[in-house]
Amino acid sequence: MHRAVNACDAYPPGVARDRPVVGWLGRAMMKFVRLITTGGTIATTTKANRTAARLSANELIHRTVTDHDVDATVKIEEILQVPSWSLDARAMSQIAMTVRAAAREPEVSGVVMTHGTTTMEYSAYLADLFVDTDVPVVFTGAMRNADAPDADGPRNLADALRVAIHDGSRSIGVVVCFAGKVFGARDVRKNHREALDAFTGGSLGTIGESGFNLVNQPRRPRIFKEPIEPNVGMVKAFPGCGRDQIDLLVAGGSRGIVVEGLPGSGGIPPEMQPGLRDAAQKGLPVVVASRAPLGRVPSPPTGGTEAPLQDMDLISAGDLTTEKAWVLLMAVLGETSDRQALRKIWHEVAG
Repeated sequence: MHRAVNACDAYPPGVARDRPVVGWLGRAMMKFVRLITTGGTIATTTKANRTAARLSANELIHRTVTDHDVDATVKIEEILQVPSWSLDARAMSQIAMTVRAAAREPEVSGVVMTHGTTTMEYSAYLADLFVDTDVPVVFTGAMRNADAPDADGPRNLADALRVAIHDGSRSIGVVVCFAGKVFGARDVRKNHREALDAFTGGSLGTIGESGFNLVNQPRRPRIFKEPIEPNVGMVKAFPGCGRDQIDLLVAGGSRGIVVEGLPGSGGIPPEMQPGLRDAAQKGLPVVVASRAPLGRVPSPPTGGTEAPLQDMDLISAGDLTTEKAWVLLMAVLGETSDRQALRKIWHEVAG
């Protein structure tokens, strides 16, 4: 039978409750978990008709253990208290580095990160590219505010903690745990604006009465070591669009560009194509993704019928979504800007 985490002693003596803290929950449990919080809907409440991420890490864990038994000792840390739509590449990198440091701690059995759902899949994938131990890292959040009568955050957090301490989770990498399901960071994507089970793709397992049931093995990526290159642009092609977006990124000093082509093979309108060619000729890595969420972009990208992109020296996103390709390009450019080395690493990770 699971023992509930004791929520007393959550704040060390002398630490103000309205400041970021690192605190201890529980004293003599078998497993040791790091819980890191960043805000998001799971921490959001309504006050004077305005919503904001207000719940501290201590309040999150206290609400969770009130209704759900979790057999673990949990060390809590708040690094951000923001909606995830406000995160930029540097903030996502901070999250990834914090997760990596926590996973390296000698006694840690698992790491849980609470995060807003808007950009959770991007932060999770970036963390997956940098975590270099076999300690499981589990991202979770909520679709309903914390003060909603049927809030889903406590259940999701309890499930995430159970996945983090489960013996079968070793070497699983970074995952997203949501609505009773577990998804690999590389393939997960938010697929619904409102539903409680908003995520899909890359299903690794489920959480039930018996705990975490792993049904598929995750694909672990190459592990990156160097800081990311955050100056990478991302644009969306649409029928009739010109090259202006590309030219602005090049003029602004972007180190690389990811273009979301039209559904299918990543088709690019003819008015935009010269911009891609010129950017690639200037030495920028230009990655072509597709708006269609499933399937692969040909390598090299063709652009579909008549193959207008085939000889432009562009890079295929493979089966990565546009945003995941953006995350990966930032990581690869952090390692190297050499064209051949970059392509070798890219194909190693993206396939």
